[in-house]
Amino acid sequence: MKQIFAIFILILSNVISVKGQCNMLIDYSVKEIPSTSHGTLIMLLPDGKSTIVLDDTVKQIQKDYYLEQLGEYRLTAIFSNPISGRDSIVRSFALTGKEYKVETIAHFMRELKDLSDWKSKDSINSGRFTITKYSSPSPLVKIKYLGSYTGENGEFPGPHFLIKNESLDTLYGEWLPGYFWGRLSRWVEGEYVGNHTGPICTTWSDEPPLYPDSVKFAWVSSSGARVPPGKYRFNLYYSTKDNIKGSATKIYESDTFRWWSSVQNWHLLTCEFETKPKEAFNPSSKQ
Repeated sequence: MKQIFAIFILILSNVISVKGQCNMLIDYSVKEIPSTSHGTLIMLLPDGKSTIVLDDTVKQIQKDYYLEQLGEYRLTAIFSNPISGRDSIVRSFALTGKEYKVETIAHFMRELKDLSDWKSKDSINSGRFTITKYSSPSPLVKIKYLGSYTGENGEFPGPHFLIKNESLDTLYGEWLPGYFWGRLSRWVEGEYVGNHTGPICTTWSDEPPLYPDSVKFAWVSSSGARVPPGKYRFNLYYSTKDNIKGSATKIYESDTFRWWSSVQNWHLLTCEFETKPKEAFNPSSKQ
């Protein structure tokens, strides 16, 4: 009897483990394409069943779909238009239980047929189909608040942080592989609100990524940000793959249609801290 009960508990725990995963945001839009277009998103679930998550002629829509199962998902995007005909693309992603959000973007537009010739008037329909997973960080990737440290020459005002990579993965920044720039949320009436970032400059000289058993500095945006006294949370995305967040590569091109696509996974690393009056307004002080 005890063995039967133990087997029942094991089966029940396995069922629970594959349920209640995360939300998927679907962002669909059609711009600058004059004729009526039809968009369809079909998803094959890990259990082998398929479901239609979008099937419409709307110009723009955002909707949520709850992903309940662990395992591999296969998402097919189909775009039908009188000018370019019918085109489709299939991309796959997997849920492991560490993800807290998935974003699927399906944007369709007109763009230059020859991207190197800005004077040309020839254009074709194109689709940008990206899937981005957001996951919890590895416990072996650690972040520490450094107070008002502002860089070796005081060039970056505001809060600074130190990231220590004790994992076996190489880590890459959100905008440039070797730089780790984040955003700030401020504690207001019992919760963190906002997601502030300053100007981002992607023309900085190349820096190596964060290798295993190494450390790197992190700060807000490219040039730092002075903050008034208060309680904050620093939000930083990193990836274990060398790609720019939100970027896409050309997958396919015909005479009438071009597909851009990517599947990415980003980890959100956070650090809560508090600035005092003297610390917040004196960027030359160090701890």
